[in-house]
Amino acid sequence: MSQMETALRQAAVMTFEELGFLFTTPELNEQQRNAPVDAAVSVAFNGPLRGHLMVQVSGDWLPTLAANMLGEDEPPPPGLQHDALREIANVICGNVLPAITGSREVFYLSPPQIVEDTTQNGKPPTAAAHIGLEGGRADVLLFLDESS
Repeated sequence: MSQMETALRQAAVMTFEELGFLFTTPELNEQQRNAPVDAAVSVAFNGPLRGHLMVQVSGDWLPTLAANMLGEDEPPPPGLQHDALREIANVICGNVLPAITGSREVFYLSPPQIVEDTTQNGKPPTAAAHIGLEGGRADVLLFLDESS
């Protein structure tokens, strides 16, 4: 695992556990690996590095994440569930970039956006972390522009 992937994994695990109150697993089981993507969010950034971070979620844990983040017993409506995922992506991005470049560097993050097409035109991510989460998974993908 590269230093960038280690930083990405650490930022994602910390965010899901501390902000989303979800338990993560170090390895994916068969069910987690094969779960289809339910939702995806992307955060564009620029500064010393340019690109975007995408968080794809699989399995049926997004309602739990949103309820946990809001302190509710019942899952909130889908719009608030997507807002929770946007916030997760924003926090992961805000934590991983300084871990990669150093804390003195300044980055500008765009508001997180829901992503309909997750194929990225076949472009592979620069770094990826696949996090097991209570019956599903989160794929946290970092795409750097070639000029970075």
